[in-house]
Parts: sequence; structure tokens; C-alpha cells
Amino acid sequence: MSSTVSINRIDEMFARCREERRAALILYLTSGFPDEATTRRLLPILEEAGCDLIELGVPFSDPIADGPTIQKSSTVALENGITVKNTFSVLRDFRRTSSMPIVLFGALNPFLHQGLTTCVESARDAGADGFLIPDFPVEEASEFRELCAGHGLHLVSFIAPTSPDERIARIADASSGFVYCFALKGITGARAAISENVFPYLEKIRARTDLPRALGFGISKPEHVAAVAPHCEAVVVGSALISLVDNTIASGGDLETVVGDYVKSMADATKRPAS
Repeated sequence: MSSTVSINRIDEMFARCREERRAALILYLTSGFPDEATTRRLLPILEEAGCDLIELGVPFSDPIADGPTIQKSSTVALENGITVKNTFSVLRDFRRTSSMPIVLFGALNPFLHQGLTTCVESARDAGADGFLIPDFPVEEASEFRELCAGHGLHLVSFIAPTSPDERIARIADASSGFVYCFALKGITGARAAISENVFPYLEKIRARTDLPRALGFGISKPEHVAAVAPHCEAVVVGSALISLVDNTIASGGDLETVVGDYVKSMADATKRPAS
């Protein structure tokens, strides 16, 4: 199999961020929340405000590691009839005007339902750059990983704070593009502060892989981003953004202004201090 993508956009993005001496800002957005039209409207807003990569969430009825905020967004999206195919359509249309990297984030079941080969080919044709599938153990993902690689896509793996050294090495070896590092135990959701325990954890991962490390779970404020940006290659914001979208719409606020200003403040905090 040959890929239509010579250099993955994720790799290009991390190279650019290294040159600019900053961490990448990764944002999670549930496809179809609060409706498909708003998802389509939000994508260019996020890009314009400074987002480097989007995790476009495929809604599923049985959430994997998702806290109540993202669970609610998935429920709303499912009630709107959003499927994997809808998500491919949203991505395909956005890709006509954007080269921002996008990975498809979701439970394995909806992707598996498409058929592995069909899913990967459809994702590539829609303009995806990879997959994040939290319930797909590295030991079981070899076929899917090979399909992704053959089509120029990354299959990103997850590392938890509870992972022993041997398993960290195994996960890192299997991942491509970057590794997603959980900042805490438990489920997604905004937190008041980021534990300093993440710093030795990130160093332990660095000792076992040269891949970029994206730190997620609990990051919701510019000060969180500023605190962790010198220690990793990307920060991930999910629940805080979903809550902001939900609250802004509920209050009748200007989505472009409110969300744009928030994302810009987070992007500004990714800059590392001069050495």
C-alpha cells in the first residue's frame, strides 16, 4: 500500500513548534456537539486562535476514560445522529481550506464497525492524520497500526502515570506521531491545579522514547499550560473547551469571541522561556 501523504501533518507541526520554541496546543472537540453546524463553525475559530492540532471526538454510548463533561457532549451528539461517517464529512469539508492536523479520537467499536481497512482508507481520504483510541491495547493493535502506517496515518498510544517502566517502553515503541501522557489518574475533567508529580513522570517517558509527549487530562487554564509547557512537547485541553462552548451557547454569548479569546490565551502560554 502507498500513502497519499508524503509527510504527516503531525510531524510537520511538531517540527514547526520546536523551531518556535513552544509546546503545541492540542484541543479536543466532540463531533456534532452541540450540533454538526457548530462543530463546522468551531474548527476554523480554533485554528485561527492558535490551535495546532484537533482531536475530533467520535461520539460513543459507552465512554472510555471520559468525565461527565465529555460524556454529556457525546450523548448530545449521538442524539443528533452523529456517526463516524458524519465526522468524516465534517473533516473532509474542513480540509478543503485547512492544513491543521486532525486526529480522530474515540472508542474502538465505532471504528471497528466500519471495517479496519475501510475505516483507515476513509479517514485518509477525508484528511485525517491519525487515530487516538483509548481502549485499543498495543498488544491487539498491530493490524490496525500497519494499516495506518501504510496510508500515512499515525496511531497514537496512551501512557498512564500508573504504567510500569517496561510497559511504558512497550507502548512508546508501538506509538507513532506522539505519545499521549495522562497527567493524572482517573477520568477527564478540568482540575484546579496540575500536580508536580507529572514532571518526573514526563522525564521517565522521555528516557524511553524520542517521540513528542502530549500531556492531557485536567489542563484548563493558561497557568496550567505555562507550568507544563517547558516539560513536554504538547498540552491537551478537552473538557474545559467543551464546557466553555456549552456555557457560551447557553448564555447567548458570542462563540467566536469567547472561544477565540480563550484559545488564544492558552496558545500564548505554550511559549517556553528563553534559555
